[in-house]
This record gives sequence, structure tokens and C-alpha cells, in this order.
Amino acid sequence: MKYDFDHEVQRFGTYSMKFDDPGYFRAIVPEIRLDEDTVRLLLADMDFKAAPAIVQAMHRVADHANFGYTTAGAEPKFNQSIINWYRRRYGFDIKNEWIIYSNGALDGVGQTVNAFSAPGDGVILCSPVYSNFTSTITHLDRKVVNCQKLHPAVGVYEMDWARFETLCAQKENKVFVLCSPENPVGRIWTAEELNRMAEICRKNGVVIVSDEIHSDFVRHGEKHIPILQAVQDHSNLVMVSGPNKSFNLQGLHCAYSVIPNDSLRAQFMDNYITNMPTPFAVAAMIAAYDESEDWLDALNDYLDRGLAWTVDYIHEKLPKAKAYIPQATYVVWVDFSDYGYSQDILQYLVNHKANVAVQGGLSHDPEQGEHYLRLCLTCSTATMKEAIDRIAAAFAEYEAQQGSTK
Repeated sequence: MKYDFDHEVQRFGTYSMKFDDPGYFRAIVPEIRLDEDTVRLLLADMDFKAAPAIVQAMHRVADHANFGYTTAGAEPKFNQSIINWYRRRYGFDIKNEWIIYSNGALDGVGQTVNAFSAPGDGVILCSPVYSNFTSTITHLDRKVVNCQKLHPAVGVYEMDWARFETLCAQKENKVFVLCSPENPVGRIWTAEELNRMAEICRKNGVVIVSDEIHSDFVRHGEKHIPILQAVQDHSNLVMVSGPNKSFNLQGLHCAYSVIPNDSLRAQFMDNYITNMPTPFAVAAMIAAYDESEDWLDALNDYLDRGLAWTVDYIHEKLPKAKAYIPQATYVVWVDFSDYGYSQDILQYLVNHKANVAVQGGLSHDPEQGEHYLRLCLTCSTATMKEAIDRIAAAFAEYEAQQGSTK
């Protein structure tokens, strides 16, 4: 194997939020247990070595021995690498002037909310959906308006079109935040669905911001379609993405927003003070998109096998749990409702007894997520096996204790 995904980087002492800053997570989840023995599946942050070309690019930047003010526009290859990536990967042409550097995908989402709504306005989400959308919206003093996805079967999530149209027609709802592909449910939206969303929103004066940061993680045989490719009328569309997730560059903050419509882009940019990228971010973007595609392909092959194995192993060791292979992302959205545990008991057994750090379902789905957990396959299969074995042992011990008290 050309690239080794079976052995993780030892990340303690690397300034890692995931490993070195338990206080960050305890401020959000005070009861979480984090120590040196914890298996960490709570964050979309991979533990693999970066692509060699990116590492080499970082060394070249360090060798400059100067780290002064940097802009994305200082290096034409920055935007060109994005253009080339979409042309090769998706068969879609992005124009240079459409691209706006962003500190991260959430930066682009937040600026869209800020630019096209006012405090007190509604922003539509479709739960289950990435929890930081909620915190971004509420931080900007907007109101989260939930259009709960329909869930007719295990692993099947669909848009509630009737409710979506009703919410878009309400004048106070100004922005729709779309997650494409969907995190945590792993859903890929079809071109027909994307066009229907865009048409409903356009008819009602609602701007769509499509967060496509997970778009490069798709299962073999599946295809992600960028919203700007699926929909011809770009008058209400903002797309945000970047190599942050695909190549695990979150600490370098290299992302972008893409806005083809001139007037929409001008309104987005009005009073928008973008952070300047570091020279490392500029070099990483170019090295990722121009030199590391084979690394990403190898990673996707590894994730395909790992996700299939993980779902099978969950069913073997935790037979009452419902899990499925997602169409995209590296997230497994697991339903533990048949165990009958409350959210508090479920979290205690997993986070404390098993010492496996995961995110509880309510953070991504306040209405229906009580019995769910989100597991991020950001590690080797061996580490995931350890996590599942620990959870199964904690459940078995708890069940035995409950049986002895009856």
C-alpha cells in the first residue's frame, strides 16, 4: 500500500484540540471524560498522516524563514488549484472571480447568514444536521427554524417538501443552510432535489448556502453533485467548501466561498472582513488539490472498507443498534433506541464506562436525536474495533447489573 492509514499519528503534544485541550470539550459537555486512554471519535478530524506533497509544501514554506502578511491573491495558483479541482473531479467550471477566501466553511456559512438576514430573522435547517450550524446561527442572533427530515427507514432521510415550502414562504425566514453531503446522516442530494430546493427558495426570496466541505468523501459508485453544477440559476446560491476535511487541514484554515452571481457576491462581500490566510494555508491548498489526488483516492478506498466493516461489527457486537453505510462523509449515525436507555444513561455508558468520546444525537437533532450517537471514522479500523468492543462491554456490564437487581 502506497499510503499507510492503519497507523495513526500520535497527536498528544501537537497542539491538538482533539487530544490536548479537554477543557474545550468540557465547556460544551461538562460530564465528558477525556484522558490519555480515551478513544476519540467525537470530532471530524482525522488522525492519519497528511499527504506527502502537503508535508513537503509545509517544509518549503518554513524554509522561507519569513512569515509576514499573506493573501490568497498573492499566488495565482491558489484560485487556479480550486478551478482545476472542480474541473477534474466534477466536470464543472468555476470562474476565478467567483472565489472568496474563507477561514473555514462555517465562516462562509456565517457570512451568508449575516449578509442576507437581520437579527431576529429565521434561518432554516433540516435536522439531523451538523450542530455547529445551530451555534453559528444563534451566535448571530438569528432564529433556527427546523424542517425535520423524514425518516421512513434505517439510513433513509428525505426532505419534508410540504413543510419546507411552508417555511420558505414565511417572510421572516431569509436563509436556508444546506449540508451537502449531509452530516451526520451521510445523505447525497440528487440533482432533482437540489433544483427543487433552489426553485422553492428562489420563489420565496430565500438564499441557500450549501456547505459542501464533506463533498470529497463519497462511497464507491456514488457521486456528489455541487449545487452550482446541478442548478443553472445561481441568483440565490452560495457554495462553501475547501480541502479542510478532505485532506485534514483544519488547523491551516484554507477554505472558500463560491458565488457566481455578481449582485449576490457584492452583498456577501459588503462589510465582510476576511481573515488573511497564512502562507502555510496557501501552500497547503495548492499541494492538496494539485498534487495529492491519489492520496485522497486511497483514503476513500480505506474509508469504504472501514465503514463497511464498522457497520457489520456494530451489528455483531451491538445487535440492538441500527447502523448503515453512509453514501458520503466518514460519519456513522447510530440508533441505540432499541436498548431503551435514556440519553443520560447512553452517554454515561459510552463516554465514562467505555471511555469512548462521541457526540450525542441531541446536539445534531434536538427533536429526535435522543437515542443516537455520531461516530467519526477518523482513525484506523483497529482503533474503531477497540471503541466498539469497549461500548459492547459497557452495555453488557450494565445489562448484567440491571438483571441482578430485578
